[in-house]
Amino acid sequence: MARKVIAGLISVLLVLYFVTLVFHISARYTDYQWDFRTHRKAGEIFAAGKNPYNPQVLLAQEDASFLYTYPPITLFFYRLFARIPYKTGYHIFLIAKCILLVGLIYLWKREFLRQAAGPFFYLFCLLAFNAAVFRDFIAGNINLVEQVMLWLAFFFFLRRNLTWFCVLCLAAASFKMIPVFFLILLVFSDDNKKYIYFLASAGAFLAYLLAQFVIAPELFSGFMRNAWIVVGERGTIVPSTFTLLSDIFKWLSKSAGLMVPQALQFSIFLLFAAAVVFGSYKALMRLNRSNPEDKELILVFLVCLVYALIHPRFKDYAHMLLLPPAFYIIKNARFTPAAPFIFFLSILVYPPFIVPGTEIIFSFFWKYYPLMVVYTIWGMYLYEIFSLGKNQTARG
Repeated sequence: MARKVIAGLISVLLVLYFVTLVFHISARYTDYQWDFRTHRKAGEIFAAGKNPYNPQVLLAQEDASFLYTYPPITLFFYRLFARIPYKTGYHIFLIAKCILLVGLIYLWKREFLRQAAGPFFYLFCLLAFNAAVFRDFIAGNINLVEQVMLWLAFFFFLRRNLTWFCVLCLAAASFKMIPVFFLILLVFSDDNKKYIYFLASAGAFLAYLLAQFVIAPELFSGFMRNAWIVVGERGTIVPSTFTLLSDIFKWLSKSAGLMVPQALQFSIFLLFAAAVVFGSYKALMRLNRSNPEDKELILVFLVCLVYALIHPRFKDYAHMLLLPPAFYIIKNARFTPAAPFIFFLSILVYPPFIVPGTEIIFSFFWKYYPLMVVYTIWGMYLYEIFSLGKNQTARG
């Protein structure tokens, strides 16, 4: 009884803390949700009949701070907010994201984590991966909408409803495109029509892009140009494998004069990505033979981790995708005694200042700390899966 009271009290305190964060963001509407502010301005320019992909047009606006990088059809979404005052739209978008987050956490608890979730999960959601949830809210990105669509898609995948899985995957990819990657889950389905679903979904996605290219070629070419330009983001904003390697090569060039050609840099990244994919594939084959009770759930979680590790531009707030997979393996690890320590590492937020003389440590540790946690969680999954197989072999 006392444990339930303490757990309830901790949950209430965490919720109250989150509410204070929301009020903080709400009060500073001129400082936060910079993504929403720029995207809304792009919708306003589009409504005026101009090209929001033109840097000279968009960046000349006071409210715009970077390029618009989503497909042309998404401009209709942000044009809706351009019809109302900025402050009103700001708060509508913020409130909508709060509602979506509450619904998403409920979905995670009920369908993916079940009895494993509790007050520690709320703490995990607030702080894990360098406070990814808070970073999402202050950025004002469409990421949370994407997350809801993806997790609903995973829900239907686990229920073997592949039609809705495909529809929601495509919807999640409508803004940033790369989430179409999750259609790969169809390959691991037992459904006899899985390849038909895959090809139909791939065709629908290509048609989605082709229609925009045919109807608005100038806007579409601007979208492609801008999307390529922003790939240069790195560090704490984009703590990905690709950007870490890029920073290492940049440091080698600056400190040792060793110039590594771009083609070779990309080839090395592909080797890292291939190693992640190969290791994960071998683990999934072992998982299939071991056939544990949560086999399909573990499959979804492991694919999420692979996506994060090979995504060239996996941003700070995108780590929200990894909250359920990370918490699940920490909570349910059977062969990893360091799981509680990994929980602590996951919620550790890096310091906002740098001690003089430790700049190099910041560059290659704290900047990419979330990435190191992701690799640790991924390694835990592989270790648990292979240990499960060995344990069953020993019993046999």
